[in-house]
Amino acid sequence: MLVSLLKRRGGEAAGPSQKTAEAVERAISRMDRLIRDLLDVTRLNAGHLAVETGRVSAVQVIAECTDAQKALLASASLELTFEVAPNLPLISADRHRFAQIMENLIGNAAKFTRPGGRITVGAMADGGDVLFWIRDTGIGIAAEHIPHVFDRFWQVSTEERHRGLGLGLPIVKGLVEAHGGRIWVESTVGEGTTMFFTLPAAPPEAPLQADHEPPGP
Repeated sequence: MLVSLLKRRGGEAAGPSQKTAEAVERAISRMDRLIRDLLDVTRLNAGHLAVETGRVSAVQVIAECTDAQKALLASASLELTFEVAPNLPLISADRHRFAQIMENLIGNAAKFTRPGGRITVGAMADGGDVLFWIRDTGIGIAAEHIPHVFDRFWQVSTEERHRGLGLGLPIVKGLVEAHGGRIWVESTVGEGTTMFFTLPAAPPEAPLQADHEPPGP
């Protein structure tokens, strides 16, 4: 609230107060994401990472998530492409948590893809599931490191250091498995990485799930 007030007092001019307020706002945003990640890890450890499932349009959520990531991808000079099959079935998922999975995987791909690279988001029906993938043309992961990708607090050592605690992918894995899905990775060093995961297709009798607020602490 104080940051918002400071920005309003700064007016339209990009003076010192305005720039300071924007820097503090970015720090607050990073802190908020870190706190939420730590809370999710605590829930994972306690076995309380609950999801509220209903019939969810994966196409709609993918569109919303990629739209929210456009500024990030544009600032990193990354191209975004889609391989989403037509007539994709609805999924049985927690809408907020599914969005969290997608945003986390797209953001993670962006971290390890150099400017001029490409990120592809895909989805297709796969029996009673829907298969999703996020493919990048980034630095890739060595074969010996792939088994550790979903370990908590683990980060691959690279020449390019990226901030974070190594919690994003373990949380994604926990969320996918809480839905009854599975997740895995395929990667080649220097060519890129693809994250795959499945979620169950929705039964036709379940009600369509509307937006809901993210779970609190």
